[in-house]
Amino acid sequence: MRVALTGTTGRVGAALASHLAMRHQVIALPRGVCDLADRSSLERALEPLDCEVFIHPAGLTNLETCEDDPALAMRVNAEAPGEIADWAARRGVRVIHFSTDYVFAGLTPGLRAETETPEPINCYGRSKLAGEHAVLAHPGNLVLRVSWVFGPEKPSFVDQIFTAALANRPLAAVADKFSLPTCTTDLARWVNQLLDRETTGILHACNPGDPVTWHGLATAVVREMTACGIISHCPEITQQTLEDMRDWRAPRPRFTAMDTSRLAAALGETPRPWPAALTEHVRLGARISCPRS
Repeated sequence: MRVALTGTTGRVGAALASHLAMRHQVIALPRGVCDLADRSSLERALEPLDCEVFIHPAGLTNLETCEDDPALAMRVNAEAPGEIADWAARRGVRVIHFSTDYVFAGLTPGLRAETETPEPINCYGRSKLAGEHAVLAHPGNLVLRVSWVFGPEKPSFVDQIFTAALANRPLAAVADKFSLPTCTTDLARWVNQLLDRETTGILHACNPGDPVTWHGLATAVVREMTACGIISHCPEITQQTLEDMRDWRAPRPRFTAMDTSRLAAALGETPRPWPAALTEHVRLGARISCPRS
């Protein structure tokens, strides 16, 4: 299958490019080839493109940038996906588009289902929701909402904690915001399976388990590091609140953990829980950082 793929220099795009290339012909569309902020660049990339599926993880994800420049956020996260979906509909191409848990207001604890009405509280979430609507305006397309993505392709929050703990630096993390992590290794495998299925609409594509805070995630990282023997004991991790994060101009929703039961039904299997995926990732990091451990 010929698969066009944006964002191949990003964490999700790089994971997809590597995994999908084992079964499919991947047509990479990095920013240098397909600049979503530039309509003419996108048009030039699309015009000669010959593919059967267009996978679109690229986007503007920095919340403060989106808040400071709403027009740019809407251009990259909403207008560009709409133009891709329009082009794909004319060509009979299926679109798999990536979105975020930040489309939810997250006012109450619990798991957010795909049927819950989104109510984004920041510009990033509003732009991503508009992108979802533009893609789903055409039947046959699929939107995958992901959250707190980590993996071996690029450093994430998980890796920042790992590196700081290894260097015995002070650790701190927000303890009043809950979601679920997404491992790129698993995400790429799910997408590979979904290419063979006719699933449409919205899927919540994160690793299942109990909702966790960034502080809880950091604690899980250092506990596994201790179990691996690469640090001698679990360091203290200072608990922060969202209100403590003075540099965050965009509001963050507090409770956005997503229900993955529809994903499990689409795959025909229950995805592994996030603690198992995190353990594997930390152990890989331990082998790389401390080969003799």
